[in-house]
Amino acid sequence: MPQNEHPLSDTSKANVITINSDVPDVLNLDRGTIRFLATSNDTKGAFSVVELKEMPGYKTPLHLHPHWDESFYVIEGVLTVKINGNINKYPAGSYILIPRGTPHGQGNFGTVPTRILITFTPSAFEEFFRDRVELFKTVKPDSPEYTDKFNELRKKHAKYQTILGTWDIDK
Repeated sequence: MPQNEHPLSDTSKANVITINSDVPDVLNLDRGTIRFLATSNDTKGAFSVVELKEMPGYKTPLHLHPHWDESFYVIEGVLTVKINGNINKYPAGSYILIPRGTPHGQGNFGTVPTRILITFTPSAFEEFFRDRVELFKTVKPDSPEYTDKFNELRKKHAKYQTILGTWDIDK
């Protein structure tokens, strides 16, 4: 290796990523919108980044990601997160890193949408979101068949997350 070359400067591992504010498209999903900012293809699997808008009342189940670190940067609103039994509210400007294997759940318990950047390391979890976008195109959350179809998606993407149960803000 040449003397002035850093061992981690191999640019063949990821593409240069530049994003204009109007690209990529904002896509609808069951409880808000999503933009795919950096995908597995862009980063050669190193990480992925999505911008998610969660509507008031949305929350995930309590879950963990066995092989993925997940981080949140709150752009707008307040994100409520339960991590290892502790519940905290994170306003705009907050950052949360949840290491792989850590039980957590997040949601919007406010009255306005919450907009967050989510980074998954390594990447691939964004495929679950892509399938949610496709599901929303054909079946809406108020449809009787929606829950079964959503649970099928969870089974399809089970390697990405382990569902541990439900949680509430007052528990």
